[in-house]
Parts: sequence; structure tokens; C-alpha cells
Amino acid sequence: MTDTYKNYGELKVHEEIEKDYKISISNVGSQTTIIAPHGGKIEPRTSDIAKHIATEKYNYYCFEGIKTEANGCLHLTSHNFDEPNAVKLISDSDIVVAIHACIGNSGTVYLGGTDQILKNSIADELETKGINISKDHPRFKGLNPNNICNQGKRKKGVQLEISRDLRDDREKIGLIAEAVQAALEKIENPQEI
Repeated sequence: MTDTYKNYGELKVHEEIEKDYKISISNVGSQTTIIAPHGGKIEPRTSDIAKHIATEKYNYYCFEGIKTEANGCLHLTSHNFDEPNAVKLISDSDIVVAIHACIGNSGTVYLGGTDQILKNSIADELETKGINISKDHPRFKGLNPNNICNQGKRKKGVQLEISRDLRDDREKIGLIAEAVQAALEKIENPQEI
């Protein structure tokens, strides 16, 4: 997909907040932030998944398309995603997990990002719950240092690209959320492992 806009500054000149898109933020003071930079109707159900993972324990940020149609024009590639509220929240966070959507019905979560320890932990937890994972899809590596998931304090994060069939299944959404939460618990409390 080729982006219509090169960054948020360009997008906000042409699109109207609360008419074309909205921003949802919950800052609970956690050092972990869950984001859906392509939420709402841009990448359906990614906002719901991010909020489901965050609950009231973790911060979340969702940039959500709310147009009646053609929400794809609101997509900003992750390494160009620079909406100021997201940048601020993430820059204050040690751990960042980004929720994305991919097309297809492969029943797979494609893991990317530069936080290898968290990525491996999430992969293990997803597999335990019977969710297929892949860590080597060429399009979903998430290794660009400018990727929004890699912009936290530690300059490394994780992104999950979730296939459509998983996003359409409420039970699978619950399992994905539980898996990410369990992995985060292990990272935050390593002495309990």
C-alpha cells in the first residue's frame, strides 16, 4: 500500500480530526504502551485488540479512521508515523507493542520489531494458546529504527501483524490478548519466571 500522506503534518492539513479520524489515548502511568497506529476502519479491529491487551494496566494509543469509506488514505507507514501524542506517550515508555493487521486468512500472527526477548516471549505464549506465529515474514520485520514501535526509551519494541481470520474471531482476539499480557508479565517480573 502506498501512503497518501508522508507524515502526520501532511495528513492533518487534508483530514479533519473527529470527522475523518480520532485519537484515543489512555495514559495510566505504565512503562508499557500498546498502540494501534492504523486503528478504526484503517486496519479493522486493531484498536479493539490494543485496548483489550492494555485493559486498565497498560497505556494505549489508537489512531482510528472513522470515515464512512476510503479510510486507507489515513494509513501512515510505521516508520513515518509521527503523530505528536503517540510520539510523546511512546518516548516515555520502556516497552512498546504495536498491533497491526494483515490481509489473508492464514490464522497467523506475524511478529516483528527489535525487542527480541519480548518478541520471543510473545511468540511462546501465542503458540501455547494454539495461535500460529511467524517471525520471518519479509514484509513484517519491523526493524526500521524509525518504526513507531521502536521509538520507546529503549529504542526497541514489538509489532504484531494479525491475519483477518484471527481478527474476526472474538475467542482468538481474547487468546492473543492473554498471550501478550502473559509475555509482558514475564518481562516485567523476571524473578517470577
